[in-house]
Amino acid sequence: MNNSIKSKSDYLSEKQLSKNRLFYIAEAGIEYLISLLITDAFLALLLTSNGVPDSAAGIITELAAFAFSAQLVSVFFRKRKGMKSFITMLHLINQVMFVLLYFVPVINLPSSVKVVLIVVMFLGGNLIANVVSPYKISWFMSFVDDNQRGRFTANKEIVSLAAGTVFSMTMGSISDHYKAIGKDDVYFSICSVTILILAILHMLSIILVKDVKDDASGDEQHVKFSVALKKTFSNKALLALILMDIIWQFGSKMSLAYYGVYKNNDLGFSMKYIAFLSLLSAVSRIAFSRYFGKLADKYSWKRMLCICFCIAGLSFAVNIFTVPSNGKVMFAIYSCIHAISMAGINSGLMNIIFDYVPTDDRAPALGIRTALGGVSAFVSTFAGAFIVHTVQERGNVVFGMTIYPQQILSLISTVFCVGVVLYMVLVVEKLKK
Repeated sequence: MNNSIKSKSDYLSEKQLSKNRLFYIAEAGIEYLISLLITDAFLALLLTSNGVPDSAAGIITELAAFAFSAQLVSVFFRKRKGMKSFITMLHLINQVMFVLLYFVPVINLPSSVKVVLIVVMFLGGNLIANVVSPYKISWFMSFVDDNQRGRFTANKEIVSLAAGTVFSMTMGSISDHYKAIGKDDVYFSICSVTILILAILHMLSIILVKDVKDDASGDEQHVKFSVALKKTFSNKALLALILMDIIWQFGSKMSLAYYGVYKNNDLGFSMKYIAFLSLLSAVSRIAFSRYFGKLADKYSWKRMLCICFCIAGLSFAVNIFTVPSNGKVMFAIYSCIHAISMAGINSGLMNIIFDYVPTDDRAPALGIRTALGGVSAFVSTFAGAFIVHTVQERGNVVFGMTIYPQQILSLISTVFCVGVVLYMVLVVEKLKK
């Protein structure tokens, strides 16, 4: 076990550590359910229903990626005590903002004002969530043995995905019902109440965790930003991993940011069918989560990530050929393949950091990696917006052929995936712990 686990074990019994891990699984699952209502097609529906064009909707969607920059707070503020209270309070605030996000459309206000309020609530909620994220992950993972991180992370994802599948199907059916009878405002109100209930449950999942008492060694540290960056960036292995994440985020989010509006508008999927795609994705991801977790524990996170980036490239390649005439089949194939890749990528990007960074520096390392990756993803959406706007202005005709902007974006993402795989082989595979 690492030093953090040993210190926890000195104060907490294995039974209590096991309970804490279960609370972490519950916390992650509930947070995932909330995230489903503020991402992808659900968010796209909220935006387009309030008069936001496709190109702008993609940029607003990826404000969540820009909000990752808030994780830089963890670089110069090394919080060591009162962690549970800190995490609980900030999460409560951010989730109240998400409640208000869905409450805005039912208020009698001009459309332009509603859009501004939606953006403020969406960005504000994501900024606060990202301030707390590195501390929360590092704190919760301190209850997990380093040798079991792969399998534990897989189990955590499986629970989240299983619950998310049922949740997506239910909310998708509710959305289609109220959209069919012209009462979107009722659906938005239901979403607001649902997030409120989930926020309360999420807060309880953190409060119930039992931690060791703070001691004198747990004083807060306020580090000069320049000093913190110098210390963090002196770790050459971490720099290599950060660049890997930047390449991946830029290439993948350029497409992912615009798939939501593609499904809703051009491909003409109902919210129920979109929820069905979520079901397919969840089943595919669940089927491979434990496999990739065991693979990482047995060999390395590096090898597992390399395999998953190859699979991600294949998924984007499928969408190069996805058009309205074959959309239901091709997008379903893409969803399954991409979900398989994410069964390893999501956990891998976090856990590989733990292999190269000392325990006390994990939160700031996660913060920097996620922040720079998020900024990279956000910047990529402007390139995506330009392509979407330009192609749509020409009536989706390129070189005399009917081509949708998402097909072009998928091609670019495929090329970037090839690039990140080559980077893994030539650079990351040579790193030593």
